[in-house]
Formats: sequence, structure tokens, C-alpha cells
Amino acid sequence: MIDGFPPFQASGPRAPLGLPASEGLALGLMAAALALAALALTLIPQRIAQRPASSGVILLRLDSRGQLRLWNHAVAPQELNALLQRLATGRSDLRLRVVSDPQVPWGTVQHLVARLNTSPLPVELQLP
Repeated sequence: MIDGFPPFQASGPRAPLGLPASEGLALGLMAAALALAALALTLIPQRIAQRPASSGVILLRLDSRGQLRLWNHAVAPQELNALLQRLATGRSDLRLRVVSDPQVPWGTVQHLVARLNTSPLPVELQLP
């Protein structure tokens, strides 16, 4: 007893860490909810990015520096036609979608689309 106060006594069952069971349950549920939210924030953008590939669309991105990226992998312009030829083998449902950054000059996009017209895949142009 300190200065007229009775000693503190916890009421109810206690978890091993010294927390009441209800607080431990609440903390566990909050941790589980936080883990699920983090998992959702990781997986949902990936699924959205993969949606075109599952529907037969091959994304070819042209960035502001003039570099080509096929499914987020850098591709040299001289290798592009051979790579598209291999992708088109045996699949008739594929289409090539060209997506350019807004900073890319229109002439550069036209030059790329003209080069891609010789590919075996139909070419779509997605404007920024």
C-alpha cells in the first residue's frame, strides 16, 4: 500500500504477456487485418498489370527516353521483330498494344508503328 492506495490487482484472465485476454484478442485481430491489407495492396496492382496478358494483349511500352519495354523487360529495337515472331508462333489470338509516354514525340510513335506493321501480330495504339 502506497500513500493510502490499495495495491493494484488485475481482474479477469491474463494472456502470457500480461495483457487482459480481450486486449490480446483485439491486438491479434488488428494485426491480422493489417497483414491482409498489406497483402491486398501488394497483389491487386499486380493482378491489374497482368490482366492484358491473360486476355491475349502483349504490351509494348515506349518511354520518354525512346526505350522499348515488353512486359516490363527492356528490349533492343533490333531484337523486337524476331521476338514478336516467336511470340506469335502457334497463337492466333495475340495482339500487340503500343503504349507510349506522353513525352514521346508523335513522330517517334509513328516510326515505331510503321516498323511494327511488318510483325505477324495486329498492332493497336493506346494513346496516353
